[in-house]
Amino acid sequence: EDDEEGCEVNGRVYRDGEVFQPSCKLQCRCLDGGFTCIPLCQEDVRLPTPDCPYPRRVEIPGKCCPEWICEAQDQHLLRDARAVTPVLPYPCQEWGTEWSACSATCGVGFATRVSNQNRYCRLETQRRLCLVRPCPALPAAFPAVS
Repeated sequence: EDDEEGCEVNGRVYRDGEVFQPSCKLQCRCLDGGFTCIPLCQEDVRLPTPDCPYPRRVEIPGKCCPEWICEAQDQHLLRDARAVTPVLPYPCQEWGTEWSACSATCGVGFATRVSNQNRYCRLETQRRLCLVRPCPALPAAFPAVS
């Protein structure tokens, strides 16, 4: 009955090609007995800008992903960083490398790339989870039978 390749994640078996979300922060796809995941939360580093010199990531009740806020150092006033959408004074020529090979030969690893495909058109290293294949199970140790 094991004609079709699938993958098992957290005790659940997914069909080959099936897309699933093991958490609100990840979206994964089962493929050829392994799976690859991409983060759904923006994980890039926010560099200080004149409009937000002191950025911080905070957990927001009721929301899955943490959000950036700006803190004014003197007044300690918080405001939503998304309220200020920068307008770049120049056109952004999008650029990025290919995703690297998975860092693990079996089990979960990560792939990286460098890209400027973000709100500020700045180069950043991006990561995503990957699984080339499941690691083989270790053989159970049985006492020798005479």
